[in-house]
Amino acid sequence: MFLSALEADRDAFTARHPKVTADTDGARILPSVPMKPESEDPVHRLHEQVTRLARS
Repeated sequence: MFLSALEADRDAFTARHPKVTADTDGARILPSVPMKPESEDPVHRLHEQVTRLARS
């Protein structure tokens, strides 16, 4: 399984989202994508990995 993440610096992100007040130098965006039915089983493992990465 692969997880893609987009990164945007403060200026690029706030230019696209002017109502957001920047409180850091950049943002990491995890895009939402539809899943195939056969991908459903490993979702819990993937969710745990993403949660662990977000906390680090």
